[in-house]
Amino acid sequence: MRSGSRAFPVPFESHLPVRLRWIPSALAIIVVCIPVVVASRSANTLAGSTTEVLATSAVVAIVLVAALVLRARYPRSTAAVAIAAACAAVLLSSLALIGPGPVVASTLTVMITLFGVGSRQGRMPALILAGSGIVAIGAVVLLAPPPESRGIESLVLLVALVGLAASGGVAQYNGRAFIQSITERARRAEETRESEAERRVAEERLAIARDLHDVMAHQIAVINLHAASASQALRTRPDDAERSLTTVREAARTVLGEIGSLLTVLRSADSGHSVTLAPTPGLSHLTQLIDEFSKAGLSIEQRTVGTPFELDSLRDIVAHRVLQEGLTNAHKHGGDGTALVQLDYGSDSLGITVTNVTKPRRDDRIVVESGHGLVGVRERASSVGGSLETSFGPGPVHRFVVTIPFDSSDSGPQS
Repeated sequence: MRSGSRAFPVPFESHLPVRLRWIPSALAIIVVCIPVVVASRSANTLAGSTTEVLATSAVVAIVLVAALVLRARYPRSTAAVAIAAACAAVLLSSLALIGPGPVVASTLTVMITLFGVGSRQGRMPALILAGSGIVAIGAVVLLAPPPESRGIESLVLLVALVGLAASGGVAQYNGRAFIQSITERARRAEETRESEAERRVAEERLAIARDLHDVMAHQIAVINLHAASASQALRTRPDDAERSLTTVREAARTVLGEIGSLLTVLRSADSGHSVTLAPTPGLSHLTQLIDEFSKAGLSIEQRTVGTPFELDSLRDIVAHRVLQEGLTNAHKHGGDGTALVQLDYGSDSLGITVTNVTKPRRDDRIVVESGHGLVGVRERASSVGGSLETSFGPGPVHRFVVTIPFDSSDSGPQS
């Protein structure tokens, strides 16, 4: 609609159907041409001949009509042309070469084109052109006034009409800009809401994957180890094989129960129904966690340094999950079936250390630090501002150290 890189609010004509967009311009042309037609009837009373007066009036009318037709595509240029035509009409009227009709028509055209500039391009272009028009036409009115005109009164009327037209166009521009900004904010809010929903879905999927790994990794490792132990002891040590198979059966039952609970949660989310889940375990279930690993064949020694106190629910869950992962790694990759768990309650953080002896092989570091388990531990620890560090040595010793900083909502040391 216009050249330039700035995006302006769409004028009201653009909201009309294509077949009706000619109506505003046609109405403007009719309004402008009426004074010219009426004034042509008194052409014989002017200084020039009737033919000259009619020809001059026709030229002015053609210029004004062209400005009105092209005002949508070239708003500034057509406004400047209308101002120039108004100056020429005032000058020709002062010489009695045309009547007052073309002067009125040119003034109306200036108002219409200035309204278009303000409506399409805003305050500054409209202000510049309106000021220029007032100065140019006012100078001609004062220096070469038309017959029977009052210079000062005409100038005041000109300022009022031009100012009214320009301010009306600017008001329409500002109104459309306001509506457009509200619409844009609503659109962005909708996009933000959709992106936020997608982000939450991704976080929920990641949380489900972490929980699934935390719950199943230990049990699958137990099943794998005791299935191998049972197959080796089946002929020579049937009692040991029976105990291993019992452990495998219990671990498999636990896994099936956890998978069933997870599927129940997912199905209830899809159907829109709520499901009451068992509370997620924290450090208060540490004894139960150690008993489970002990039944699976891992001998665990526990130490506590400092005064224990209750953590907030999020840090409590994170502490339990990372400790579960550390013991799972010790069970899977340990060399002698033992592990040392140490909880260090400091003044501003909780340290969780799991130490175990690794199997005597060259790729122990690659085996222990591969997989998604440690990635999930780092993500869980970082979610509460904590960190994970793993180290080897001296000798075939692996250390799994997680630091969880305290929060102001923690209850503090217990008395």
